[in-house]
Amino acid sequence: MKVKRAIGIDIGSSYLCAVQILRIGKAFCIEKIFKMQIRRSTDSPSDILKTKLREHGFRRRLPVAVSMPNEAVFFRRLETDYAGLDKIRADGPFALEYDFPIDPNETVGQVYSYRRMTAEKYSVLTAAVAKESLTDRYDILRGAKIRPDLIDTTVSAIHSTVAQNHPEIRTGTALIVHIAQSYLTLTVVQDNSIVMVRHLPILEASVENVNSGLQRIVDVLSLEAGIIWRKLFDSGLDRETRMYLVASVDNPADLKAAIEENLQCQTIVVNPYGKILLKHLYRVPSDISIAEGLALRILAPERTTGINLLDAGNANMRPAVNVKKEFTMCAVLVVAICIVAMIGLFARLSHLENQYADVKNQMNDVFRRTLPEEKNIVNPLAQLEQQLKALQKEYTLLSSISEEGSPLEVLRAITTITPSELKIRLDDVLVTAESIRLEGTTESFESVYNWQNLLGNALHFSTVDVRDVRRESNSEMVHFVVQASFASEKLI
Repeated sequence: MKVKRAIGIDIGSSYLCAVQILRIGKAFCIEKIFKMQIRRSTDSPSDILKTKLREHGFRRRLPVAVSMPNEAVFFRRLETDYAGLDKIRADGPFALEYDFPIDPNETVGQVYSYRRMTAEKYSVLTAAVAKESLTDRYDILRGAKIRPDLIDTTVSAIHSTVAQNHPEIRTGTALIVHIAQSYLTLTVVQDNSIVMVRHLPILEASVENVNSGLQRIVDVLSLEAGIIWRKLFDSGLDRETRMYLVASVDNPADLKAAIEENLQCQTIVVNPYGKILLKHLYRVPSDISIAEGLALRILAPERTTGINLLDAGNANMRPAVNVKKEFTMCAVLVVAICIVAMIGLFARLSHLENQYADVKNQMNDVFRRTLPEEKNIVNPLAQLEQQLKALQKEYTLLSSISEEGSPLEVLRAITTITPSELKIRLDDVLVTAESIRLEGTTESFESVYNWQNLLGNALHFSTVDVRDVRRESNSEMVHFVVQASFASEKLI
């Protein structure tokens, strides 16, 4: 099952609130939460956000939603003959031509919702903010190293929180009353769609001191709610009307009782934890409806309604390109690529050197096995080649003896391999098919036996015997007879 997380951030004029919510399937769980008061003259919202998100373990790379302040958003309800919300949005925020207290060239607007009034008339709700206000809100997050994915209104956030925790609001008509700081907001919802919004300024003392300001809040609410209901539905509020109360006061029960007494309608105090789990959190604040609703807007877009001011065509929130920073980044990347390439080359060189050492060791090992009598290894290939040539020469001589087999060829081969320093003089040569008999003289006995070894090694006779070795009586010469047998049975 897919797991999603998002962060909602509510930035008030005197407080900060952030909520991190986890979604698994259709279940939602609040994982992280913080809310604190700030002093506008000394505290930096950006610095506080950066510090508190880190202290409370928020995941900085999660999608983030933030709301615009109430005083910066303007709502207008208009009538049009455009059929279909897609066509209205495609033609642009035409409602900006009407009386928004913002310069049209500096306005960011979006269509909120629409409903059919008659066969040819539709009621359209639009919202607009000044580009400067949107930029200010974006800069606060940018100062905290946060890039928002969604910037919405508090109205959308409150509605999302109410719809999640009180799902019965998704059908029929209802009124959401939000009381916070110096504003009273009335939101009319029909079949889970916001059709009208009314912002009303109230005295802060009315919120902070319920005993002295409670009646004023109820009086304003009674008057404005009755006007809105008659304008939209041509009827007044009754006991079947559902009113959802979101109030940052210490005793909402007293406010609920006063509203029910004066307006005669069903009033529900919204519980932001009604249908949402808490993950090992204690002493949670009671008023997190805006931050919670913003996170729900990202996690459950199919179940919530609202707008994203970042998507407005006339709002370009992308920061200007920093040429120096981009050039520095490119230079760093080039250096990194060069370093990686050099490391790769050195690694390749080391690998080849190891391979060369292995091959050299193998060559030396083969050389020692092939020529065990050779103790001095200088250049194995050259020494093997020299030895091979010598063997080829001996093979040629032996081959000539074996193939030709004539006495002259045998005598030529013997004469070729006999060194002159042995001073061998042959007096008689007898060559048969199986052996050869050589009779001659030399100056010493040592020469005779050296020649015997030479004949045995060079011409590959099967046997080489020396017989009748004696010094002649009439001279200093040594007489000898050599009898050698061929390796094969028949040579000629």
